Order: sequence, then structure tokens, then C-alpha cells
Amino acid sequence: MFDHQEDHEHFDGVLRDIGGVESNTHLFDFRDPHMKRKEFDRVRDSIFAELKHQYGSGCQLGCHEDCSEVGTVVDHLIPLSSNVLNKSIRGMRATFEKKAPTQSFGSNHPDNFVLSCRRCNAFKSNKIPTPELINHILRQRHQKAA
Repeated sequence: MFDHQEDHEHFDGVLRDIGGVESNTHLFDFRDPHMKRKEFDRVRDSIFAELKHQYGSGCQLGCHEDCSEVGTVVDHLIPLSSNVLNKSIRGMRATFEKKAPTQSFGSNHPDNFVLSCRRCNAFKSNKIPTPELINHILRQRHQKAA
């Protein structure tokens, strides 16, 4: 699954309150991010409609101080790819004309989609949300399903 044990440990800590990585493997897909993006682009509109039907039209992230509170785009809770852990855990930095390498993480599973306003979507970008936000969103989903 994970290329590095410390990445597994990081996500296991993030998801600890809801069963850790082992109970949430569906949130991860380590395939090429471009392939996952193409798959997502084909179903984006239907995903948007389904999220709006299930959870209403509010921004589920609410992570920007100027959140408009209206979800207008679909975002991946755990980003399809990110270089955040390479930077924070392994200390990799950008070099001349090259960013720190990215890693493939998030899946196109319905549990990994959220409605977001444009401000929160841009603010989150390819970052991994706080454990509190991830756990809050996923707990709500599990409660609604029960």
C-alpha cells in the first residue's frame, strides 16, 4: 500500500478515531494520479448531484476564514496526490524549477468526496485536512448510513 511506513503511521494517526487505516482502506488508491483524475472527471457531475442530494448544499470543509458556506465544487477529502508528507516527514524541498515529489494517496471512493466552496477548495488544495475535520466528516457519513 504505502511506499513509506511513516506515511501509513501518519494516516493511521489521522484516522485513529474511526478505526485507523485498516478500517478505511477505501479512502486510498495508490495508482497514478492522472489516471484517477481522468476517472473522476468523467463522473464529477453525478458525484456533485449525489453529494448535494445526500448532504445538502453546504460547504463540508469550512476550512477557510471566508468560507462562502455553499458547496459548489467536489473535492477529495484525502487528495489524489500530495507532496505534503514528502516535505513534512522526509524534509524534501523544491529544487530549481522542480517541486518536491508528489505521492499518490486519495481514492475516488464516494466516502472521499466532499462538497466545498471555491475558497475552501483552493485553500485546502493538495493538503491533507486536519484529523478533526476528516473524522468529523467521516463520522457524519457513518451516522447517516446507520
